[in-house]
Amino acid sequence: MQSSYFEKAIEAQFDCLTKKVIKYERSKYYRDISRHWRNEISFSDLLEVKLEDVYNTDKYPSEYTAFNVFGMEVQIIDEQLSKVLKILPEKKRNIILLSYFMDMSDLEIGKLMNLVRSTIYRHRTSILKEIKKMYKEGSEYEEE
Repeated sequence: MQSSYFEKAIEAQFDCLTKKVIKYERSKYYRDISRHWRNEISFSDLLEVKLEDVYNTDKYPSEYTAFNVFGMEVQIIDEQLSKVLKILPEKKRNIILLSYFMDMSDLEIGKLMNLVRSTIYRHRTSILKEIKKMYKEGSEYEEE
């Protein structure tokens, strides 16, 4: 009878151990699931701004026109704007590109081009009027 008592004791110990292991694995599974819910979000729930960080769009030279402004490359995607900028003299084109595409102030552009800030301002406003006129002329030609 001692062997059967010994066998029952071993079975009880094994039963207790397997229950502990199963209980631990279950709690670990629920802990992992809750961690996933806290740290992960589905693509459909992401904001548009955060989605832009997830992917990258390739840019090929055939998709834009590059202008060299004092050693810096400015890429223009809009075809009509790039055509208008090609027509402008280099000084005027540089003022527009530095102002609107390189986010430089009139003072910074003036220092770079050795001109006074007020001169840059006058040039920029007159160039914008000129560009608007070219755009209107371009759209009239397209309609005809």
